[in-house]
Amino acid sequence: MRPCPACGAGNREDDEFCGNCGSYLGWSSRPPQPPPAAEPAVPEEPAGPAEPAAGPAGRAPDAPSAGAAPQAAPAEGASG
Repeated sequence: MRPCPACGAGNREDDEFCGNCGSYLGWSSRPPQPPPAAEPAVPEEPAGPAEPAAGPAGRAPDAPSAGAAPQAAPAEGASG
């Protein structure tokens, strides 16, 4: 059976017009295939990280660790 696209009534495969409403069924004896599902157009994001990578425990890589004392710069003229 071939459904009418206008009213949905069943028709024979070789009918050109719907027996119920008279709508043209097309020249093909096969019902039309539904179009393939289109993917939504989404703009591509640039490759690469969106945010800088976090260090251990979610800290930023340049953040000093807790308990680290600031180191003093060596004095001028001091030799090691």
